Amino acid sequence: MEIKNLENLDLEKLVAVINLSFSDYIVPLQLTLDQLKSKIAAEDIKLQLSIGVFDADQMVAVMLHGLRDTPNGLTVYNGATGVIPDYRGKGLVRKMYDHLLPELKKLKVQQMVLEVITGNHPAIKAYEKMGYTVARTLNCYSGKIQVKEPNQIASLKEMDSFKWPEFIAFWDTLPSWQNDIQSLENSKAHGRIIGAYLDDLLVGYAIFNPTSRKVNQFAVAPAYRGKGVGSQLFSYIYKVVEQQEVYVYNVDDTAVSATVFLEGLGLCKKTTQFEMSRMV
Repeated sequence: MEIKNLENLDLEKLVAVINLSFSDYIVPLQLTLDQLKSKIAAEDIKLQLSIGVFDADQMVAVMLHGLRDTPNGLTVYNGATGVIPDYRGKGLVRKMYDHLLPELKKLKVQQMVLEVITGNHPAIKAYEKMGYTVARTLNCYSGKIQVKEPNQIASLKEMDSFKWPEFIAFWDTLPSWQNDIQSLENSKAHGRIIGAYLDDLLVGYAIFNPTSRKVNQFAVAPAYRGKGVGSQLFSYIYKVVEQQEVYVYNVDDTAVSATVFLEGLGLCKKTTQFEMSRMV
């Protein structure tokens, strides 16, 4: 078997291997080619740092990696790790890491980050053996929004650009890689931004993708919480997605006000993940 990077790999082959690897996963993952392309663009996936295991001409395992300069230094994000069912139990994940780590050291990467479902105990143990530790817990919510027509506390306006200094001032916790500033900048052509204003003062916002129905970020200024601003934002989103199910992924478990708010909207916690990290 041979390990090599995916720089010249046909993306249709890549999506097929990812889908086969995750077909029997705790939460099955099935991507279309367009969804994979969007993921690569949004998450800064570098195919030259992403690797696969090949048995003759068959790709049997994969690791996707994003690369960014972050406040914690140059960081690599594991966007997906999968091994097709017939090749599990052969230590391929360890072999891929052994191949990857010297490359990361050459680049002076300082930190590695990944997410793993909390119920995936074999994977968690494997990552811990490789030096990863749990940094935080992330909750994933979904469901149909159950909210009465909220009082019109604020004026809602579509925004044509991100106002990050103002948005960041509303945060209690930091977003995960998939919902971080750079990911949303990379995919802004597919997103919509809703601002909530009292007179000319921005007091809340939400960023969402109307096609995937994912809410990437939402926040209300602390002084204006509990007044119905958040309900207004989500009611607006619910109308845009035509009363279909919405998804709010990777909410930091310590964000108590966000958790209470989402559950109050009728959304259910469907999955919990650990964000794990290690130094290179």
